[in-house]
Parts: sequence; C-alpha cells; structure tokens
Amino acid sequence: MNNVTTAPKVLVIVPAFNEEKNLPALLDRLLKLDRTVVVVNDCSGDSTVDCARAMGVPVLDLPANLGIGGAVQTGFKYAVANNFDIAVQIDGDGQHDPAWIDTVILPLVQGQVDCAIGSRYVPDAPDRDYRTPLARRIGMRFSTAILEFATGLRIHDTTSGFRALNRPAFEFFSQSYPVDHPEAEALLVLHRKGFRIQEVPIKMLGRMHGSSLFNLTRSALYPLRVIVGFVGIIFAGKTK
Repeated sequence: MNNVTTAPKVLVIVPAFNEEKNLPALLDRLLKLDRTVVVVNDCSGDSTVDCARAMGVPVLDLPANLGIGGAVQTGFKYAVANNFDIAVQIDGDGQHDPAWIDTVILPLVQGQVDCAIGSRYVPDAPDRDYRTPLARRIGMRFSTAILEFATGLRIHDTTSGFRALNRPAFEFFSQSYPVDHPEAEALLVLHRKGFRIQEVPIKMLGRMHGSSLFNLTRSALYPLRVIVGFVGIIFAGKTK
C-alpha cells in the first residue's frame, strides 16, 4: 500500500498598488524559495506590472482600482481556477518575510485549521523587533476588541495581511469577499461560517520604501467602518 502523501499545491498571492520599489526584493525572496507566485496589480500608476513581468512572475492586471479586498479576491479566483490547495496572501510592501510561509501553512497542511494568520502579537511569542505605527496599532486594537465582542474569538493581529487559507476557505471567498478594510471582516465571516482560524507567530521586516495606506485619517474612520461592516455581515446572516 502506498502511504506517500502528495505535498499541497501552494499559491502565493501578492496584491500590489504602486509597489515598484518594494516588489523586486519580495519577488526575489519568493522565487529563491521556489514559490509559485501571482501578483495582482490593483491599477497601479507606476511600474509595478513591469517589475513583476521582468522577473517572470504572472500578473493579474486589474483595469480599475478595487482596493485590497478586490485584489485579494481576484487572487483567490485565480487559485480556484488553477486548482491550488492553499492560497497565501503576502502584501506587496515587502514587510512579510517569505521565510515564514512554511510556518504559516503548517497548521493547514496538518488539517488543524482552515485559515492561519501570520501574527506579530501572539502573547507567547510577540515580534519585539517590529514597531507598529500608531495608526495601525489603534485600528488593530479596536478590530481585535470588536471581533472578540461579536464572536468570542480573540485574534491579536486582525490587520495582518500575511495569512493562508485552504481550498474550502479561499473557494468560499472567491465568491464573496469584504471590500473595505477586509482583514477583520473576513475573520468574522469565516468564523460565522464555521471555518477554523489560528494565529501563528512570525517576525516582520521593516518597510523599505513608501508609506502605509493605514494613516491617521484612515485610523480615525476605521472604528466606524468596522462597526458598519460587522453590522452589515451580521444583519445579512440573519436575513438568510
């Protein structure tokens, strides 16, 4: 009897908006690790597409800016169409170290969870070298609190863009995915649909170029947007 287990087919999805300066280093790390990668260009105004294609990485070139939610969902659709088993989301700003991919996907490979989040803030193993910008820290703490209030589920790094999903989870999201600040809302949706979620401790790299889209203005509006998003998800579930 043959007991050989086939390794899962893993796709790394890189949503990117104006990341021409950060993308080459990130893609170089991914390719050196022999990862299968697709870049989702969210209608960038710079040379993001040229950077990826020059390195031989396929690009899904969106004709309009859909935001992070639309870009990630496009990657999930690609993963479904090409029969991948696991989809890993890594932001195009270069702060996620691809060396942690095996660690993040391990709980999925072992069948323990459906979604694993690369987390900077797991209490037993926090990333003490990474300094979280104030605006992101405010937004993250709020979304952590409201997610726990709504579900009882405590996720310490709700805004992390480094996460892995198995096929049932990303196939579900290929049909419908939150648009505005999708990270926390996606966790609420997964939890309500019975998917299993786990945080996995990782360490981050510092951003080399550009600045986060999560600025003070967005941070000020974030609580209201999260509340509206959560209420919409919960209300929609009750009407079905």
